[in-house]
Amino acid sequence: MNELTRKEEQILLAVHALGDQASLLNIKEQIYRFTNNNYSVGTIYAPLNRLYLNGYLTSDLIRTPESKKPVKYYKLTRQGYQALAQLRKQTDEMWQDFVMPAFDK
Repeated sequence: MNELTRKEEQILLAVHALGDQASLLNIKEQIYRFTNNNYSVGTIYAPLNRLYLNGYLTSDLIRTPESKKPVKYYKLTRQGYQALAQLRKQTDEMWQDFVMPAFDK
């Protein structure tokens, strides 16, 4: 597994949370709900495309009644799920012994 960036992690988690509704705009909105960071579409698209090209995501073009053009929807692949699981395991291990020190007021 390649090392994922924080934004790539957020994108994978957003795709997972959105299920069948994981379009670019919905991913952007979900990341905003997670982080309160209002990233531009371009800021999301570059790592989203990289995740797709590296096999962490698949995509399908779907025409909906509301859209004039087909919309691309993303899904996690087995590799995407494995990357998230490994990242969570690593993060949990790194945080395991963390204790917030007492600070004077």
